[in-house]
Amino acid sequence: MVNERTRQALEAIGEDTKVESSRQLGAGHGQDVVWVELGGGDSVVVKSVAVAESERIKAEADGLRALKEMRHLLVPDVRGVVEVDGSCVLVMDGLEAATASDDDWARFGEELALHHGDWKGEQYGWERDNFIGATNQVNGWWDDWVEFNGERRIGYQVELAVSSGKVSGRDEELLRRVIERMGDFLPRKPRPALLHGDLWSGNALAARTKDGVRIGVIDPAVYVGDAWADIAMMRMFGGFPPSCLDSYHAATNDTDGVEERVLVYQLYHMLNHLNLFGGGYKGSALGIAHRLVGR
Repeated sequence: MVNERTRQALEAIGEDTKVESSRQLGAGHGQDVVWVELGGGDSVVVKSVAVAESERIKAEADGLRALKEMRHLLVPDVRGVVEVDGSCVLVMDGLEAATASDDDWARFGEELALHHGDWKGEQYGWERDNFIGATNQVNGWWDDWVEFNGERRIGYQVELAVSSGKVSGRDEELLRRVIERMGDFLPRKPRPALLHGDLWSGNALAARTKDGVRIGVIDPAVYVGDAWADIAMMRMFGGFPPSCLDSYHAATNDTDGVEERVLVYQLYHMLNHLNLFGGGYKGSALGIAHRLVGR
């Protein structure tokens, strides 16, 4: 039985098809996610947060639409964002689960390379702030990628960690040296790409489509930046098969200083995990900083 909030959200967006069934997909970070089977074989995912957290839902919808407009990746259509029953609710197409082969993952690598190569703008950042997990991701438009990362990515996460007492003393000094030397690690003018922004394996799903099995992406934290920032996240936690990354690399030729760039982008995510989940990620974050600047 579908819950009342989901029923009201479907009605509010004009979805009057009979609900056949529903099931809980997950909950966390204050979010509730439900899969709903509609009549005629149609399905939607309904994600809700408290109205006080509505910017998280609106930012996610904005990111999904932006990725969809690029036309290279499989991205769920946003059917609507509404406020009902004290919640802000996102209704989007459901992706029918499938099992992906190495060839399917290789196709995704090629699609991602096309996507990254098709952005037409010249600045870095995004037109609005959004979220990386439950953490604010501060954006705005910048002309200098080094400065953007020093202030809006690594710098912002370090400030959060310092203000909450998660790092201090010599550890703080180490992280601030990374910021001071950011220009040694990152190019100031990499080719801009529209990034997914949070491309770990849980946000890339094998889905059945009329064109066969494809990898779809969900839960973006979009902004414009160096394409290697997405690849850096894909390399974390061992979630993407070699065929995917190999096909991506075969379609690109930007390899200048890649490993240091990747470490900086991974540091951003490790610091965010430290700020979200606590000290278990402190050693990993500091380990990356040591590799970049030493003591």
